[in-house]
Amino acid sequence: MKYFHLVWKNVFRKKLRTGLTASSIVIVLTLIVILTSLLEAMQADPSGGRGANRLVVQHATGLGNFLPLSQLQRIQQIPGVVAVTPELWFGGVYKDDKPENWIGQLSTNPDVYFDKIFDDAKIDPAVNAEWKATRNGFVAGESIAKKHGWKKGDHIVLKGTYIPLNADLVYIGPYSAGDESNIFFHNEYLNQSDWVLANKVTGLYYLKVDNGEDVPRVAAAIDKMFENSDAPTKTLTEKQFQLQFMEMMGNVKLLINGISLIILFAVTLIVANTVAMSARERVTEIAVMRTLGFGRGHILGFILSEAVLMSLLGGFLGVLLAKYLFIPALVAGAGKTSISIWLVNFKVSLSTLALAFAVSVGVGILAGFLPAIQSSRLRIVDGLRKVV
Repeated sequence: MKYFHLVWKNVFRKKLRTGLTASSIVIVLTLIVILTSLLEAMQADPSGGRGANRLVVQHATGLGNFLPLSQLQRIQQIPGVVAVTPELWFGGVYKDDKPENWIGQLSTNPDVYFDKIFDDAKIDPAVNAEWKATRNGFVAGESIAKKHGWKKGDHIVLKGTYIPLNADLVYIGPYSAGDESNIFFHNEYLNQSDWVLANKVTGLYYLKVDNGEDVPRVAAAIDKMFENSDAPTKTLTEKQFQLQFMEMMGNVKLLINGISLIILFAVTLIVANTVAMSARERVTEIAVMRTLGFGRGHILGFILSEAVLMSLLGGFLGVLLAKYLFIPALVAGAGKTSISIWLVNFKVSLSTLALAFAVSVGVGILAGFLPAIQSSRLRIVDGLRKVV
């Protein structure tokens, strides 16, 4: 801190050049914070770890195939299973095909869904009781209900796609959970319809196990039970089930990390060029400082400090812009589209903040290392000779 004022003065000696260089760091750090936060949001567990003892049973070949409802009773009999519900993705069209009207639509068993399986979610007991008693009733995530302006008693029609049925449902009330992008209605609404597969199949089974230690045993027991049947199963933890949707989009993590490394390399070169130009312009000044008693270590420290300070200033502004401007704007804008499901946890975490500042320091050190070494090795005679 003894020479901070000197370092600060040198950083802003050429204000325009420093401003342009810092702006490039701001842009890069803003982009990195956004990409890293998006990756964290896509990988995050909406339940916050409260779903560690929940399992999802799907067809071994993927979600595109149904499972027979006859498997329900056998799964319920496995020791350690607290409750099971068949769950079917309806996939209907609400209003039209516009992304902002996309909603997750799932049929389930209301008798056990919030009471025994998703007991970490919050729902008014009166709403839950009325939902159980209303065969064509549905509950919706609080955020999606607000988005569409649904009021109690409102009717919505979901136009069937791969299930040839138009579902006419009535809104009962909201629930609050980590993921509020879905609506839930009765399995019996489908089971009592004229759909050819009604009361025969389901998309998957959601179940809760008594404790986390029993999860591997129960998962293995389910898959072994049906491994030689016409509908073999693949049992996943809730976290694994959620991550497979991300995997369907390819190696997103590799793509984001690759983009981040490329732009970091580019901005490091930009900062290095700025620091090198500044050092070359001050050759005589550095020689005079050496004459006055400043050692090679002082010069090395000054140049490196200038590079790190410039990077930190740009990084700080980049983090502020990402956290308080761009990410809230992205969440607000994307909330009207089908990708809103990925933005449930889209925010700047403490780990991302720490990473951003570490990256800023790293860029400064890498960019300033060679110019600092060259300046510290400058001979006094060579530096003074350039005055003439």
